[in-house]
Amino acid sequence: MDYVKYIRDRVGHDVINLTGVNVLIINDKNEVLLQRRGTFPYKWGLIGGITELGEALEDTAIREAKEETGLHIEDLNYIGTTSGKDCYMECPNGDKVYFITVGYITKTFSGTLKIDDFETKELKFFSYQELPNMPKTHKTMLKKYYER
Repeated sequence: MDYVKYIRDRVGHDVINLTGVNVLIINDKNEVLLQRRGTFPYKWGLIGGITELGEALEDTAIREAKEETGLHIEDLNYIGTTSGKDCYMECPNGDKVYFITVGYITKTFSGTLKIDDFETKELKFFSYQELPNMPKTHKTMLKKYYER
């Protein structure tokens, strides 16, 4: 089920809360895997997405990592949450949303990076000092890990 579509069919473009996850996939050089998005907001960002109805947050993290990167992840550790007025977004189609995002980190992953050329245009590991342009909330999540 596409939870966002299910909700939007009922409330239109009105403001809603959406719960999701970000996953910091960290390699042995302490670099984070980022995705250049093929969908709004068309920037580099953390791996993650919206939790489906009834889905556990950890399962969302595992599913989104597989969908967006081709990687299987394990050993998730909670790093923090972003929410509130700084997490508001208005999408180009007029949808309004406040994101409540739970962050996880993992250094345990396997598989081969795979780009779907729709949701994901490029995947690359970055050092914290060389992060590209990305949403503020994603930088906040990265700060929770790198500056702890």
